Order: sequence, then structure tokens, then C-alpha cells
Amino acid sequence: MTTPVLAGQSHFAEYGAIAVIVVLTATVVFALMTAVRIITRVLSGIRTTPGKLSTYECGETPVGTAWFRFNNRFYLVAILFLVFDVEVALVMPVLVRYTVFLRDGHGAAALAKITVFAATLLLGLVYAAKKGDLTWNKSIRIDQGDDQ
Repeated sequence: MTTPVLAGQSHFAEYGAIAVIVVLTATVVFALMTAVRIITRVLSGIRTTPGKLSTYECGETPVGTAWFRFNNRFYLVAILFLVFDVEVALVMPVLVRYTVFLRDGHGAAALAKITVFAATLLLGLVYAAKKGDLTWNKSIRIDQGDDQ
């Protein structure tokens, strides 16, 4: 049951309570983090050294800076993984209830929809493979342009 909006009261009055909760939450989190910092660093006498501030690379001595060019092949593989991971996440609930669809007479329609969905993603995979995005050791071709 919703309460009626009184004269002069905005529909957005309920958002004030949400804003108060957000501010209180941020304040409590900041206070707790400050308390932990004071207890662990100041009262315990733990000092920050340059070694503790350096980048940790599995026990190896860091070489160079953390700012370097990242090969975008990792990005493409991760995106393709996410696409098919999302496909499994979306198709799995349908497959779990597929016997219900069969019993209700909607089995063919559900199978057709799953097939169209999977075929669309498979088409994207074929496109990525044709483009060479799945080749790990691919060479980079630099176009010279039409300035000649």
C-alpha cells in the first residue's frame, strides 16, 4: 500500500531517505577505515618503507614502470570469453525448465529461440576468427594510406 502524496510534497521526497542512508554509510565506512589506520599504523608503530610501496610482482624485483603498452589480444580474448560466458548464463535457466516447455507445448519455440541466440553468437565467433582475432601470434599490418 502506497501513501498518497500530500499537497506541496514532491514525488522525490522518498529519495531523501536514500541520500541520508548513503551519507551515513559513507561516514561510517570512512570512520572505520580511519580507526583501522590509526590502530594499525600509529599505535602499532608500523612504518611505511619504499619497499612496501613498490609494485609486487610475485617476489620478483620490479622492472620498469607499471605504465606500459598492454597487448590488446588479451582484451579480445577476454571479451570473447565474456560473450560465451553470458550465453551460458542466459541459456542455462531455459535448459533447466525445458521439460516444462515441452510439457506445455512450447518446446519447439524455446528450442528455436535458443538456436537463434546461439547462432547469432556463433556468427560473431566466426567473424572474429575470420578477422584473425583468435590467432595469438598475428602480425600487425600498418597501412601506408593513399597519399602516394
